Amino acid sequence: MIALRKNVHDPRLWLETQVYPLWSGVAIDPATGVSWEALDHAGRPLRDIDRRLRVQARQAYCFASAGRADLLDLGERQFRFAMDHGFDPGSGNLVALFDRRLGILSAPHDLYDLAFMLLAASALLQHGRLRADDLPRLEAGLARLKAPRGWHENAAKSLPRRQNPHMHLFEAATELYRVTRASRHLAIADECLGLLRDVFLQPDGRLLEYHEGDLSPMPRPRQSVEPGHMAEWVYLLHRYEQVTGRCAGISLVRLFRAVRARKLASGFLPDTSQPLARSRRLWPQLEYLRAAMVMCWRGHDLSPGDSPSAIMERIWLDYLTTDVPGGWFDQRDAQGALRSRLMPASSLYHVQLAIRAYCDGE
Repeated sequence: MIALRKNVHDPRLWLETQVYPLWSGVAIDPATGVSWEALDHAGRPLRDIDRRLRVQARQAYCFASAGRADLLDLGERQFRFAMDHGFDPGSGNLVALFDRRLGILSAPHDLYDLAFMLLAASALLQHGRLRADDLPRLEAGLARLKAPRGWHENAAKSLPRRQNPHMHLFEAATELYRVTRASRHLAIADECLGLLRDVFLQPDGRLLEYHEGDLSPMPRPRQSVEPGHMAEWVYLLHRYEQVTGRCAGISLVRLFRAVRARKLASGFLPDTSQPLARSRRLWPQLEYLRAAMVMCWRGHDLSPGDSPSAIMERIWLDYLTTDVPGGWFDQRDAQGALRSRLMPASSLYHVQLAIRAYCDGE
C-alpha cells in the first residue's frame, strides 16, 4: 500500500469496518432486500426516491467481489432481484427505473444498465452463483442492441450514442473474459477498444462523450469532455492488458497526462472540462486515484501533487470525512463548498474499486 500521510486513516480498514456495514445495513430496504437509491447526510434512507436498476447491479457487483461470504450472499440476492423483476413482461426490455413500491416506471433496455448487469454476472459467475440461463439471457439482451459498429443506446436507438456505456461494456466483457476465457467476450471488449481508438479518443487526448447515429461526434454545443471518464479508461486499459496479455495500442501515459492537464488549481478534477464545470463530484477523484496507481505500477514518476497519497489525502479530507461512518459527500463546487444533499448508493462502485487499487494493488 502507498504510504499514507498522518492525517489520513487506513482506507482499507475504513472500507471493511465502516463502508460495508453501512451500505449492506441501513442502506438496504429490509422489506425487499433491495438497495435504497441514496442516504441523506445523517445516514437515513431516502425512501421516496425512485430506484434505478443500475444501482442494484452495481451494488451486486461490489458485494459479490468484496471477498466476504456474507456480502457475496447479499450481492447474489440483489442480482437475483434484478434478473427476476428487471425485465418488462410485455416488451422483454430491461427495466431502468422502479417506483417506490418497485413497480416498473420505465424499461428502455439501456446499454449502460446491461453493461452493469453483465459486470455483476462476471463476479457471480466466478463464485458459481449464476443460474444456467442468466448469462445467455443477458447476452441475448445485448445482441438486441447491436449496431453496425458498437451498440445502440437502447431499444429505441435513442441519440446521442455515448462512449460511457461502451466503456462499461468494455469493462464487463474484460471481466467476463477473465472468468470464462470465451472468445465471444474478448471480441466484445476488442470492439469497444476499437471504438475508443478510432472514434471516442481524439488526437489531442480529449475523450468525446456524445455521438450521432453514425458515430460522428456531436458538435461543441452538444458535446462534453469528462476527465473522470478519461481517468477511468486509464485503469480499464491497464486491466485489459493484464487480463488478455495484449497491448491495447493506446498510450496510457499520454492519456494520464491529458487527464492531469484538466485538473483544477485545487488538484481536483472538474465534472466536465468542456464546458468547464463549476462542480466536482467524488467519483472522478476516485478514478484519478486509480489512474495514478496505474502510473505507479508501471514505474512512471509522478509529481508530488499527483502521487496516489496526495490524491487520497484530498479525497479523504473533502469527501470521506463525514458525520456518518462509511459515508461520503457526493459533490462540491469549484471553491470547495458542499453542493450535494445526499449520499448516492451508486458511489460504492467507485469507492470500492479505488480503495482496493490503492491498498491492495488490485
